[in-house]
Amino acid sequence: MVSGTTISHCHKAGHELSGALIAAMAAVHDFAVAQPLDTGMVQRLAIVVEEVVTNLLEHAAHGRDITFALALDRGEDRPRVTLEDDSDPFDPRSAPVPETPDPIRGGGVGLALVNAWTDIVSYDSHGGWNRLILKLRRPADRAG
Repeated sequence: MVSGTTISHCHKAGHELSGALIAAMAAVHDFAVAQPLDTGMVQRLAIVVEEVVTNLLEHAAHGRDITFALALDRGEDRPRVTLEDDSDPFDPRSAPVPETPDPIRGGGVGLALVNAWTDIVSYDSHGGWNRLILKLRRPADRAG
């Protein structure tokens, strides 16, 4: 049996991101408590989840309410992150990855971390909903 954690959240336009991020980090915590994950894997999972949720709310909302569902599960052998949302379509596989962080706000490395620490299993957008599935890599895994 696959064990997992799922949350649904509606982020209201103009509100702080903290409520959505607290809910996402609580899901990571609940998942990590229920799973035999080492500390490094939990830390990478938390950063990946924080990055995809923050990017969703900062870049895809465009000033409107966003509803999203975050599911964490342990399929075959590694944690899997599924993010479904009703924001603008965004396929991270086709987005340019900056070479260096933005010197003003420090942003720009989140997508690089997501690409380095996960395999993008799939992305699709249909009927106003997007679905991104990521599988966390073990430290020894290599992209390819």
